[in-house]
Amino acid sequence: MTHKTFAAKLEEILGLIEPALDGIERGGGQEDLLKLQILLGDLLINCIRLLERNPGIEAAASDLYVSASALVKYSTLGLRPLARHQRLFREAHKRFRERLVTAQPSEHGTAIVWRHHELLLSA
Repeated sequence: MTHKTFAAKLEEILGLIEPALDGIERGGGQEDLLKLQILLGDLLINCIRLLERNPGIEAAASDLYVSASALVKYSTLGLRPLARHQRLFREAHKRFRERLVTAQPSEHGTAIVWRHHELLLSA
């Protein structure tokens, strides 16, 4: 049960990031990039404690942001991004999703989250 709930939480997190990524891929500008930056920051700060240490997630998030920045750079200049940059963005997106979906829950972190309702009741 906990594993399914954990997987559902990860899918929810990915669902929050997808609109910003879609906007960037469709030629979005700085607003979409800022949204992505905030969401990735929140993800890394708030959700990493739920996961076993995995530097691959952090690296994939960084690659995703860098590749998104390259697409936005072209968009703000009114240019069409190179096929290479689009491919790198799609690959970074895929790698980030794969890393996050295959992440293992941290026993200590999940105990905190799944017992959160008990903390609220005791307050």
